[in-house]
Amino acid sequence: MSPYNAYRDGKIHVCDRPCDTCVFRSGNLMRLEPGRLAAMVAEAKADESAIICHSTLYHEDIDNAVCRGFYDRHPTQPLQIAERLGLVEFDRSRSLPVVDRDRAGGLQESDS
Repeated sequence: MSPYNAYRDGKIHVCDRPCDTCVFRSGNLMRLEPGRLAAMVAEAKADESAIICHSTLYHEDIDNAVCRGFYDRHPTQPLQIAERLGLVEFDRSRSLPVVDRDRAGGLQESDS
């Protein structure tokens, strides 16, 4: 079972717009290592899945949603089918602090 809940209530939830630090915006705002985004996309496409918006990760008070940047650029077959069946719900995007799970042995907000 997936730890993410972008599929819930019988719908696939997608951000209604790219978040402020979307990995698909120009400028590498999330400071990803070279090749990391391409690897994430390749893995999601190979799995016929999606990338979850990082702004919706690791926040106990909000649900996950598919990254709008991914959704717009890489429509995997399940996303296309869900859209055709009217099973995509566009969630209002929020500007939330990005949580960096790797810092100091715990959850902390990123400086970016």
